[in-house]
Amino acid sequence: MTSIYDNNSVKKMKLSVTVSKNTSKTVPVLLGGDFRESIRKAKQLGYDAVELHIVPGDINVKEIVSCCEKNNIEVSAIGTGRSYVVDKLSLIDDSSVNREMAVARLKEYIDIAESVGSYVIIGCMKGNMRDYSLYDTYENRLSESMKQVSLYAAEKNVLLLLEAINRYENNYMNTAAETLDFIKRNDIPKTKVLLDTFHMNIEEKDMCESIRECGDMLGYVHIADSNRMHAGGGHIDFKKIIDALKDINYNGYLSAECLPIPDGDIAARKGLDFIKPLL
Repeated sequence: MTSIYDNNSVKKMKLSVTVSKNTSKTVPVLLGGDFRESIRKAKQLGYDAVELHIVPGDINVKEIVSCCEKNNIEVSAIGTGRSYVVDKLSLIDDSSVNREMAVARLKEYIDIAESVGSYVIIGCMKGNMRDYSLYDTYENRLSESMKQVSLYAAEKNVLLLLEAINRYENNYMNTAAETLDFIKRNDIPKTKVLLDTFHMNIEEKDMCESIRECGDMLGYVHIADSNRMHAGGGHIDFKKIIDALKDINYNGYLSAECLPIPDGDIAARKGLDFIKPLL
């Protein structure tokens, strides 16, 4: 199947939509149910790719590859958050066993990403600090864990995306600047920044300037409006966001990661119809 790593496949910004086994009104994933049906639906709606939110046992990789090839659609990224939410795996956990399991799980995701030709997102699996006075200890754990994961990713030629998440969901590394600084200061290979417009609206003083400061270290963008509805459902000025992305020659994915309200199909369609004319 076509890989997002192919030079000819990423010439300009493309649109992706989030897909998972199950969806909920409180979880920002739009299409749920049978993965093959969701892939076909994403293509019918007009999306260029799907972002798969999974645990490794959710999918038959060969079936996903075949379905994507038949529908001429790509897998933009693998979302890993369920391994934190459901299995409580964290790269900074106080238990070394838990951290080792988190690293091992991410290697499984990387293997899947290699097969489908996608990126791997690391967001919730950063974990939360239980004692903020031990910030350096926790950050060192993240650095050690990320280096193990990123070296494996480099062997597989899979790019990692470290996501800046708002303070109400993740109690450290909430901004673009903090995330970029961590990657550079700790010399984490094969890793770029993932920015989410919903989180940015909470944390960034100037969303567009934060995008420009990331420059070529911006690897991926999640699109959701200020209220986590589809683009156009809140008050974010997406024209300015797209213009800032154009300023840095961003040619990656804009992935609709928003609440399935009133339902996933409608939100996916409305978000696409709102963003596409701005590209």
